[in-house]
Amino acid sequence: MHDFVILISLDDTACRTMARRLRAEHIYCRIMPQSVTADEILQQGALGILLAAKSTGEPAEVPHMMDYLQSGLPMLCMGDAALTLCQTLGGTLAEQQQESGVVQVQFERGDKLFDQVEDGERFLPACRYLNLADGQGTPAAMTDAGLLGFRATQRDVWGLAFPLERNDPGGTQLLINFCKDICGCTLWWSNHAFVERAKEEIARAAGDGDALCALSGGVDSGVCALLGNMALGRRLHCIFVDTGLLRKGEASQVMDFYHMQVGLNLRRIDASEEFLAALDGVTLPQEKEQIITRLLREVLNREAAAIPNVQLMIQGTNYSDVQDSSDFPLEAPSEDVRIVEPVRELFKDEIRYVGEELGLSPAMIQRQPFPGSGLASRIMGCVTREKLAILREADDIFRYEIVQSNQNKRLWQYFAALAESPMPDGGLIVTLRAVQAVDGAAAMAARLPSDLLERVTTEIMNRCPQVRRVMYDLTPSKRYGQVEWR
Repeated sequence: MHDFVILISLDDTACRTMARRLRAEHIYCRIMPQSVTADEILQQGALGILLAAKSTGEPAEVPHMMDYLQSGLPMLCMGDAALTLCQTLGGTLAEQQQESGVVQVQFERGDKLFDQVEDGERFLPACRYLNLADGQGTPAAMTDAGLLGFRATQRDVWGLAFPLERNDPGGTQLLINFCKDICGCTLWWSNHAFVERAKEEIARAAGDGDALCALSGGVDSGVCALLGNMALGRRLHCIFVDTGLLRKGEASQVMDFYHMQVGLNLRRIDASEEFLAALDGVTLPQEKEQIITRLLREVLNREAAAIPNVQLMIQGTNYSDVQDSSDFPLEAPSEDVRIVEPVRELFKDEIRYVGEELGLSPAMIQRQPFPGSGLASRIMGCVTREKLAILREADDIFRYEIVQSNQNKRLWQYFAALAESPMPDGGLIVTLRAVQAVDGAAAMAARLPSDLLERVTTEIMNRCPQVRRVMYDLTPSKRYGQVEWR
């Protein structure tokens, strides 16, 4: 096992930022929840601990802070986690400053954590100065108004009460110093290293048995299928369940690439009639998701039972899936079948980079995010064969125009949704949705050119006469999960 540090997530955005910085510098970090114990960290063989918290000026909730301190491992607490560390060591916090802003910070030159990190401005979303207890720590980061960082006495433990800034080389250097020079990590992490490690994990978990991989066509499951194929060859059985809820031409595209071009041992199961029957009369989005997930499990169970010696199931669960409690994960077909999730710790962009390493086509790598419930979640009300056909056409028209105008390069998601019109003239309403987003910020509606929207509207109404109105959704989303209509 290669060396690594544990990154404890006290805030998803701060955790993503820190993890991306570390991995970009070839340092492997294993992300763990705030409930992880010191014993669990020690059992994994980690070389150090980082705590990633937001910066609100209020101490973060760290249930096992004292145990982390007593573990003897080097530790770096950033943001609100530094406030918690200060209090745990017997210190106090000054009154919170009323305004956020930029302050001048001076670092302790003799401290190895700040080697090659220059003094300068740091942005503080919320400022709370620290008061150390006698003998418990020494100043490490100071401003004219107070203390922002310290090192615990006779320990490789630091608390810095400010967050990492974007595009700040000093923040990146600070992380490198901690992981490489203090913890002793080597710079081994890379896409190639990940691929080799994932292949070993899959081969070891499968043993002499066969493996099953549910291939949806998305980049997550696609990367997992390629990794499984490299590790097991024809012992990997990939199953593509055509639910009848996919976008236009998607089923054929998946089979053409993965089966015909790549040569995976892949079978397409046409279960569209089964899914459509189960969704008959169902209107609530959550109920649709539950029905679809249940049926997917049943189909996979049937297929697994028909394949001799299946001992492993490979799933494309990524880091965001783990964080999103609204998702309904698939389960192992039986107690004898183990589950391996090779990309569980990776972010979507990291999975795309691995896909490039494995030779995935650009179309597969850049495939638009798509809910597990497919077009069913983008149809308001009952799902029917007619509505699915209309939505497929409208969505295809919109996506085609987005790509043709090169708008897709700056958009995070773009799709069409369908609803019955409440207007007196009846018919259907197509709502277009296109958003831009960055980590930790609300997703905002993209300002698409009016001529593009006019072309899309005209084409939809010409090809889908049941559609009486086409609208563009300008509603901002406070979080990613609100982008979808569910």
